[in-house]
Amino acid sequence: MEVIEANGFYFPPGFSSEMPPVTTGEYQRGDKIVHLKFPVLTKKKVALLAGCLKEKRDKYLSGTSVEKIVHTLDKASRLWLDRKYPYRKLALKIIPVITGLSPGAVDESIDVEMKSSLKEDILRALKSETGNPFYLDDFQYSENLNGYCRAFGPRLIVSFFSGNIPALPHLVFMRSLLIKSACLGKLASGEPSFIPLYLKTIEDIDPEMACSLAALYWKGGNKDLESAAFNQADAAILFGGVETLTSVMKRIPRRVTVLTHGHKLGFGVLGRNRLNYDALDALAASVAYDISMFDQHACLAPHVYYVEDGGEVSPKEFAGALANAMKKMETKMPRGALSPGEAALINQLRGRYEFRELNGEDVTMFASSKNTGWTVVCEKDPGIFHASPLNRFIRVFAVHDIFEIIPALRPLGPFLQNAALSIGDNREKEFISRLGEAGVARITSPGNMALPSMMWHHDGIAPISSLLRWCDVEKKENDYGIKSID
Repeated sequence: MEVIEANGFYFPPGFSSEMPPVTTGEYQRGDKIVHLKFPVLTKKKVALLAGCLKEKRDKYLSGTSVEKIVHTLDKASRLWLDRKYPYRKLALKIIPVITGLSPGAVDESIDVEMKSSLKEDILRALKSETGNPFYLDDFQYSENLNGYCRAFGPRLIVSFFSGNIPALPHLVFMRSLLIKSACLGKLASGEPSFIPLYLKTIEDIDPEMACSLAALYWKGGNKDLESAAFNQADAAILFGGVETLTSVMKRIPRRVTVLTHGHKLGFGVLGRNRLNYDALDALAASVAYDISMFDQHACLAPHVYYVEDGGEVSPKEFAGALANAMKKMETKMPRGALSPGEAALINQLRGRYEFRELNGEDVTMFASSKNTGWTVVCEKDPGIFHASPLNRFIRVFAVHDIFEIIPALRPLGPFLQNAALSIGDNREKEFISRLGEAGVARITSPGNMALPSMMWHHDGIAPISSLLRWCDVEKKENDYGIKSID
């Protein structure tokens, strides 16, 4: 039995003298045991830490150039992309034990997140949202204003994370640093181990920069600790379900800028002109990847695929090809462990579809034979969006015309996030417009649902510029230098 010791928190350098006592949580799976340490927190300790982060931010981070910050973040991402990097190797041992995700899925998740967090994409994201990243360093001339502008980030961002995607929370810390904001993150109970390792990477590269970052865990609903954090905050970024977000929002002062990211739904659409035998296997493999990545627990994942009749390949034939692709994906990147309740739900749904098949209904189910590893169901579109039970359970709905699905999507507008399209004719432009009007925040291609770029407006929100405060100088005197970025 291998026993692994790790931290479920991160305190910045120099805060060790203020370290509270810790408790240890134990996780076991197979031949591995993880002992994860958590601090015993008080509202005084949280307030003290938040104040310390702001002081350190004012002394160092606020005066650090964007160029240096980008260099640090790029270096951190490249370290995590190195399969020999000790922290990555440790994460690949710890996270599967805590979450039940397979090592292959965790490995892929780290790659996905870090490949989109390199220098080129970071600079593109900054340019996209600010026009000129140097606005974050000093006043810069603006032709549109015929004056000078500067962007200021919050002194302290407090973020509450969800644990459905390993490595994803690092984006909040990255964006906080880019706008020169200290960041205090509340870790999710479902996966509290990655961020402490990532922040230790930042510390190893630039200890002074890491002094503006911290990550803690406490059980949700602790009003004293939440209030202690939010009373110090200038901005908050929240992830979670509707009930969680509603509860937490009650403890945030009105002066605080708040960005929320609740539970969302994804889906895919295949037009008849993309359904041909030559491209069938490749298309099915792309869809299988989107379904399998994060075991559908990400908001980016598809719950349903709408497949249009009239192509060379029928919806039922596509479902069969998708089943073969899911079988291959299960070998390459096995699904994670399920709770008894999750397994029971899948078996219950399988039983319902089997009964309908036996009853002569036009329903076809393909499923892994020895376990609940994957399930593909094909039937005529019922006209109502069906959320998946997750864990690689996908419904393929046959539709006569792709535009028929719009009425079923409109009521879900606030919850729609990600759609994968492959239409293959001149209807695509109009269809994309309809999806945008219905509420979809991101439209991409099959195989790319889990791979958003840094430029993506997350849930329709600009994640960097939404946190900035601008100051404009409209004077005739040219008192400031002009700087540009390549």
